[in-house]
Amino acid sequence: MSEWIVWLGAHFSPEAYLYWTRIQCLAWTAADFVIVFFCIRIANLSRVALSRSPHRGSYLALAATIPFVPGIALAKTGMGIFLLELAVTVPHFLLIVYIIGANLRAAPKALAGFRH
Repeated sequence: MSEWIVWLGAHFSPEAYLYWTRIQCLAWTAADFVIVFFCIRIANLSRVALSRSPHRGSYLALAATIPFVPGIALAKTGMGIFLLELAVTVPHFLLIVYIIGANLRAAPKALAGFRH
């Protein structure tokens, strides 16, 4: 096992690290967008079922994080990737917390209305 670790360390350059970090961050960011989009969509479906207005500002807040994504692919350092990833994911997590908080009372009523 130790030989494999030494071999890996000798063949894994800082450039390779940044390359794979960019790919991982872009994949996670794409997954974040999909998850948050569908959280908003599900919340809006439950709100419409209860004759409440849907969340439109949440979609705008999600869209506001899109301009940071190309920067992840172009970042020159690990710290640059990290800061750009923060600029994308922190608003996503805050959106999820907002959606949960804003729909805490409406969600059970909406789910109760979806009986077979």
